[in-house]
Amino acid sequence: MLTVFIPLHVFEENTFPGGFYFMNNLGQHSDEPTVYPQNRLTNMITNLGAEIYFIVLLSFTRDLATIAVLTVVFFGIAETFVHTKEGLAMYDRYKNKGKRTIYAPGSVTASTILFGLSVYGIDWLIKNGLTIGQFFAGVGFVAVVIVGLILIPFAFSRKIKSKTFAFTDLGYWAKYEEKR
Repeated sequence: MLTVFIPLHVFEENTFPGGFYFMNNLGQHSDEPTVYPQNRLTNMITNLGAEIYFIVLLSFTRDLATIAVLTVVFFGIAETFVHTKEGLAMYDRYKNKGKRTIYAPGSVTASTILFGLSVYGIDWLIKNGLTIGQFFAGVGFVAVVIVGLILIPFAFSRKIKSKTFAFTDLGYWAKYEEKR
């Protein structure tokens, strides 16, 4: 299910309504939030990389069922936390410009679909059990995504600050930035 819904989540973040990258870069104190650390190149590495990674994991799910379920659980909870945290920060930034909710691009799919998969996964884990080794393997599988597909590409982007792959619009946030 995660491999099916990641593209929908990415669509909400980047296309409709879009603008997750702007919010994320502001949260990381970027001086140029359309340029770095998240840009179109890092987005491709992160999002396409995660989709391929989860498809590969899916192909081994029969042998790694508990680890795969843990990966889904950790991923859904982390996504929901990040989108809620950043939504609160952006509400604070724009509340004087008419923002009335903590919605942020990606929040709907994170808090409903991905978090829902996490709840289902927790239920599955309670019924099927897990070992401490499986728990740490699940942590490791998620760490590969976080470190290898997010933190490392962002570190290079932060250092290079190339405008070649800059975003060209602010998505959801444009209406609030115009009022600044």
